[in-house]
Amino acid sequence: MASLFQERGNSFRIQWRFKIRVGPRVGEVVKGGLQLGRCCRAAAKARLRRIGDWEEAVKDGRYVPSGEFPIIRDRWLRERELTCTAQTLERTRRVLGLYLRWRKREGLPSDAVSEVANREELRAWRDHRLDDEAGRKTVANDLSTLAAFFDWCVIEKFLQENPVRRIARPRFTPTKEGTPLTRQQAGRWLRSIRRRPGRSGNGPRSWSEVRRKRQIIVFLLNTGVRNGELCSLNIEDLRVDEHEQLVYVVGKGLKERWVPLNGAALVAVRLHLRSRGNPKSGPRVITQANRRYNVRQLASEIVKTARCLDEAITANPHNLRHTFATWLARSTSNIALVQKVLGHESVHTTFRYYVHTGDGELAGATENLRGRRIEGSGPRRENGEAFRIIPFPKREVC
Repeated sequence: MASLFQERGNSFRIQWRFKIRVGPRVGEVVKGGLQLGRCCRAAAKARLRRIGDWEEAVKDGRYVPSGEFPIIRDRWLRERELTCTAQTLERTRRVLGLYLRWRKREGLPSDAVSEVANREELRAWRDHRLDDEAGRKTVANDLSTLAAFFDWCVIEKFLQENPVRRIARPRFTPTKEGTPLTRQQAGRWLRSIRRRPGRSGNGPRSWSEVRRKRQIIVFLLNTGVRNGELCSLNIEDLRVDEHEQLVYVVGKGLKERWVPLNGAALVAVRLHLRSRGNPKSGPRVITQANRRYNVRQLASEIVKTARCLDEAITANPHNLRHTFATWLARSTSNIALVQKVLGHESVHTTFRYYVHTGDGELAGATENLRGRRIEGSGPRRENGEAFRIIPFPKREVC
């Protein structure tokens, strides 16, 4: 039975639990949940009706399709719509389409799922993708998508085993995106954002625009939220009182988390809201035209702010997230805390992609192996201070 629950901030959650009565999975208990995020009650009830129809079809055995591949693929995609984002679904459809078009060019049958799940043909498609100048990481991700589909086919009793499980996937070296900023670079970047009235496109043309862009960058540097998460934030998501300062974030995969606000982030929020007349609801950040930002627009504005900086830095919203993760890891030495604040499902993601180690830290670590401390050794400090979240002065925030 599927049930609808309303949570804080117009957020809805659906949970279901039922037993299959007929078919190859008779007696199996199916349970799960779906976080809808912020939406109106009518939209939540519409999704509940869709899940209810699917539940009745599964219990009565009407959901079990034949062995035809197109039917099974469509059923799997409809089931994935319940828990996957639109971006994930689009990538899944693209990978399945690439594999089917290759089979058609090679003259291979694609009517039944048993014909598509051929291990040798999957290996040939993998080699074709690598020869077609596709990246090794891209091919590995494509195979992971096919593995998820065939796993579902095994659960639904259409296949005996997953053919992708024994196919070697291309090895690749994960690259860390960009280089995290130092505290000095971040300060110089903020100070370089100035009013430039005669150069449209290269900088702000009013002091209000200068303050707004500085406040956005400070907020990203001190919270580590994603670009899209900041664009979707509302004023109602802030919880600021004498006991706690938090912001409610709905991230990738509709995963929810609370992100703490330090002093600099809190000052940036209050100054931005004060400039708008302290509204009680609406978007957290808005454009010069008083509209909600979209992801591309916000990223483009942040990149433009670094054009007048003398040194070359990676200026994009996601590198600010990398910078926040690196600073937080250095100041707390608690990778589990960094994982929770960033909203990663696995701590390995935090290790591999977000926490960066500088050459100075490596050199200092090896020097500390000696029995006595050598002057000047150890991890490099900036201005003799311990690494910590950057507490920007009020004059740099506004």
